[in-house]
Amino acid sequence: MKNKFRLHPKVIIIISFFMGIVMIASAYFELSESKKEIYRLFDREAASLIETIRLSSINTLHASDEIENLLTDRLLDNARFIRHLDSSGRLTEKDLAAYAKMNSLFRINILNAEGIRVLSNGVPTPGYFRKGESSSRRPKEINELLSGKTDQVVVGLRESRIAGEQRFAVALARANKKGAIIINLDAASLLEFRKNIGIGKIVQDIASNPGIVYIVLQDSVGIVAASKGVTKINSVIEDELLQQALTIDKPFTREFTFKGNKVYEVIQQLSYEGENIGIFRIGLAMDEIRNLETRMVRRVVILFFLLAAISIIVLSIVFTMQNLKSVSTELSKFKTFTGTVLGNMGEAVIVVDKDFIVSLFNKQAEKLFHTSSEEVLNRHLKFFAKELFEELEKLIFQGAANVIEFSTELLQSDKTKYLSVTASQSDDQGGSTTLVIKDLTEARLLEEQKKRNEKLSAMGELASGVAHEIRNPINAIGMIAQRLGREFTPTEGSAEYHDITKVLKTEVERINKIITQFLNYAKPIELQIQKINSGEFFNELSLLFSEQAKQRSIHFDVTAATEFEMKVDPELMKQTLLNLLQNAFDATPENGSVKLNYYKKDSNILIIISDDGKGISEENLSKIFNLYFTTKKEGNGLGLSIAQKIIDQHHGTIHVTSKLNHGTTFTLNIPNNEKL
Repeated sequence: MKNKFRLHPKVIIIISFFMGIVMIASAYFELSESKKEIYRLFDREAASLIETIRLSSINTLHASDEIENLLTDRLLDNARFIRHLDSSGRLTEKDLAAYAKMNSLFRINILNAEGIRVLSNGVPTPGYFRKGESSSRRPKEINELLSGKTDQVVVGLRESRIAGEQRFAVALARANKKGAIIINLDAASLLEFRKNIGIGKIVQDIASNPGIVYIVLQDSVGIVAASKGVTKINSVIEDELLQQALTIDKPFTREFTFKGNKVYEVIQQLSYEGENIGIFRIGLAMDEIRNLETRMVRRVVILFFLLAAISIIVLSIVFTMQNLKSVSTELSKFKTFTGTVLGNMGEAVIVVDKDFIVSLFNKQAEKLFHTSSEEVLNRHLKFFAKELFEELEKLIFQGAANVIEFSTELLQSDKTKYLSVTASQSDDQGGSTTLVIKDLTEARLLEEQKKRNEKLSAMGELASGVAHEIRNPINAIGMIAQRLGREFTPTEGSAEYHDITKVLKTEVERINKIITQFLNYAKPIELQIQKINSGEFFNELSLLFSEQAKQRSIHFDVTAATEFEMKVDPELMKQTLLNLLQNAFDATPENGSVKLNYYKKDSNILIIISDDGKGISEENLSKIFNLYFTTKKEGNGLGLSIAQKIIDQHHGTIHVTSKLNHGTTFTLNIPNNEKL
């Protein structure tokens, strides 16, 4: 009694449980790897961002210093010119006022050796020291100038003692070294420029980009500059990593909690001309990681419910299988359908747009058309499949349905491939068409082989039956003919009588010979499989025909990529190839060529015999393997039939292509894995 396989529900549950663990582990692993990748992106983005801010800040400081230097040079040049005028002794306050206005200078003061102002460009502000008065509140740098310790000083930015405004000042010793010339200008423009291009402006501009939570420049004392909304952040003193970043010039990264939310923070020192200004801290939003975690959790939940649903369905199927025969039939159909779908995944698929430009070309298509996807993508379909394009274009032009099924032939060198094509047209604006292509060449060859085998088998059985039925009466007729010729002599026409009996005996022998051929053909062939060397075997065949080729001026070429071990019946295989080669030589005229090429492909032996002779008509091509069919005057029509039978016994196939006046090619495909 045949045992039926029954799947216990517990097994389904256990399998589902383990599948769930695998899915969850896979999701966790994917989450972990995705987080690592995002962190790597964060590192690269943060390093690039903080380097940009650091370089921008340094460039800003350079620009500010350069502007101050240019401003200083301008004021000193003005002071030197005034010193020149002062040395003449003719300089007046009116002259100073005109010069200050022309050069946009706020104040020009000329002091004597005691520091008393002797000339000025304007009326002093109330409370400011007047002409002839000295000020004990002047900058100490001026005192050094008055004492002769230096020739010029740059006071720089200072706050006005009276108005509380910022001034930028320089001083130069007078020509007689007795006194000083002080020039200052209103620094409001300089301060506004610093504000517009300063570090604070850079911080504000960059921090406005999405994904940046904050940017802070701080030193050991506190915040130097910060983006909007940042008024307080942990100090350097209470954070070990910040202290480390303040002393080491390299970027540091970490996860940091800012205002209750986690951010990805990057920290790097900012130094300028050897002076440590502070550290930059940039906080990047971690929305991507949070979204990723949310998606993965959602996926795990979906997988869990999906697995549970699948388990319930499978359990239902198992229970139904065990109780209802009809469900077994449906399940079988389902399996068949699934198998078909999986099988279709290996078919050639081509996608073209409305102009027949190829946008997709899968691996099976590459194998089918013997070309790579790189060579055909974004090119016209007719570039590599003209017949397919013409058939498809014709059907689409005729207004065929959205799904078209048709058959076509593909000519590749000397081989014709038979294709079945399903074309599906999309309704989108692009008007793309998907072609699913099945290669029916092998199926056709196998079908033809099967038909030939069935026909030959039927003819063999018929031959065997007819031979047995005819042999006995024919033998009796032969014996009677012998007796008549030996024992009886007519009184008249004896010579004619003996001629008739002799002819009768000869014809009986000929019929008996044909019957023997019938019986030999119908008898099963017993293979004697042996291991032989391909080179030795085909070299022997080459020698057998080399003389004939020489005598008839036929170029005979035997080629192979390499030698290999063959597992065949050497005598029967030689009989087959001798027959095919002799046919090729018989069909080839003088100065023609016959080629024999053999090689190993996977576990099969391929033998190709081709000639450039007269070829076979399409009408006769389907008959050449028929028993007793021949176009030769002296042929018996058994050669190809026997060759077909021998190849079939080797579980191989024999295929022929031919065209009148263009030659014939026989292709033998024989498995090379027969057991000895």
